[in-house]
Amino acid sequence: MATETLDVVLHPAHPAGVKEAISAVPGIRVIAPATDAEVIVALRSAEILITTSWSDTYLGDGLRWIQSQSAGYEHFPIGTLRRRGITLTSASGVHIVCAEHAIGMLLTLTRDIRDSVVDMTARSWNTHVAEEVAGRTVAVLGLGAIGEAIARRLVNWEVRLIGVTRSPTHYSGVLSDVRPLTALRDACAEASILMVALPAAPETRHIVSSEALDALGTGWVINVSRGSVVDEPGLVERLQDGRLRGAGLDVTEEEPLPLMSPLWGLRNVVITPHMAGLTPRYGERLAEIFAANVSAYRGEGAWLNRVT
Repeated sequence: MATETLDVVLHPAHPAGVKEAISAVPGIRVIAPATDAEVIVALRSAEILITTSWSDTYLGDGLRWIQSQSAGYEHFPIGTLRRRGITLTSASGVHIVCAEHAIGMLLTLTRDIRDSVVDMTARSWNTHVAEEVAGRTVAVLGLGAIGEAIARRLVNWEVRLIGVTRSPTHYSGVLSDVRPLTALRDACAEASILMVALPAAPETRHIVSSEALDALGTGWVINVSRGSVVDEPGLVERLQDGRLRGAGLDVTEEEPLPLMSPLWGLRNVVITPHMAGLTPRYGERLAEIFAANVSAYRGEGAWLNRVT
């Protein structure tokens, strides 16, 4: 018996290559509206939506499954989806390139590459001594796909690694020292580098508090998760007065970062515009997750990254 073709609505806000990669998944037909209004119309006859954006206007009677394009899902109405029996799957794992970005930001700060780039614009040959990562203790906050990828890349770097996660008893990755979120401050007290890869949620808002930053001391913070996880005013204060050595921020509490933010002018800060997860392989990785979940939707396999 021939497999029924599934209509899939692809939200117009998607990275380059996603439409082509999703369209190559067998047994589906991609509907690609050009506007949000057209998304609502398309969902009248389709059960599946691929999106990062959310609007309650998408909640038609026929919607059965939402494949998020992002690892985070805090912007989806989880309770409503559960009540309606709508499956939500995340794209956890699609952004593992964030690990490379995080480590790149760390080295840019510790090796003073940022300062050298600034000097380069002035054609200034300013040789100076820079710090090393080797021999330090690194705390990795969040051990999902991105945090685990950071840990895997650092495990042979002659550093001591501490993992901090929601469910340490369920952890099965490369780290041997794994602690609960309540132990973050103590982990920071032992570390000089904090790598933040924890998804946003009500319980994780400002979990990297002023107290945690003070425990870290004259170290570095790298955040490639969500801006709300870090107490940004506390971070700015400590970067300005030198209590912290530096910060690499791919995310901020308000995005785009306001022009008047003091973060723009700090020589000990590296800022990138929420691009850590962007890669030419984004569409390929999302399509792999989506294809597995198409099989699950047809009752032929297990769901990947199921939230509801």
